[in-house]
Amino acid sequence: MTNFESEQPLPAENNPGEIETSHYNLEDAGPDRVQAESIRLSQCGVGRIDAVQARVSDSGVSQVFAETAELRDSAIGFVQANSVEMAGSGAGIIVSQAATLSNSRNGLVISREVHGSQVNAVVLLANKVDGPVETLVDQRGLVLIGIVAGAVLGTVFSLFRLFKRH
Repeated sequence: MTNFESEQPLPAENNPGEIETSHYNLEDAGPDRVQAESIRLSQCGVGRIDAVQARVSDSGVSQVFAETAELRDSAIGFVQANSVEMAGSGAGIIVSQAATLSNSRNGLVISREVHGSQVNAVVLLANKVDGPVETLVDQRGLVLIGIVAGAVLGTVFSLFRLFKRH
C-alpha cells in the first residue's frame, strides 16, 4: 500500500522511480530516489534522498543527502548532512558537522562534533566528542594502524626488490 502526500510538484525527469516535490510524506513504499525540501519517511525502502530536512523512521535508505537528517529505528548506508540525529539506528558512513547519536551502531563516523549516549562506531573521527563512546578504532588507533601498515608494506616491497635483483 502506498500512502503519500505531495505538495508543489517540481519538474520531473520522467523517471517513474524518482519523485521531486517541495514537501513529501511517504509510508510503505519504495521509490529509487526522493528529492524534496522536506521529506518524512516511515516504513519505507528508498534508494536515495536529497532534501533540506529529512525525517526517516523504521525505514531503510541507501543514501541520505540533507541539511538536517533525523533518523529513528532505521538502517542507512551513507549519510551526509550538516546535522545528523540518530536514535536506535545504524549507518555505514556518517559525514556531518554535528552528530547526535543515541543507541546507534555505525561503521565510519566523520564529524566535527559528536554528542549522545551509547555511541558505537568502528571508526570515529571527530574534533569534539561529548558522551560515552565505544570504538574499535579511534584517531590514535588509526595513526598506529597507518604506521604499522606503512612499515609492513615498506618491508614487503624492499624484499621484492631484493629478490628481483638476484
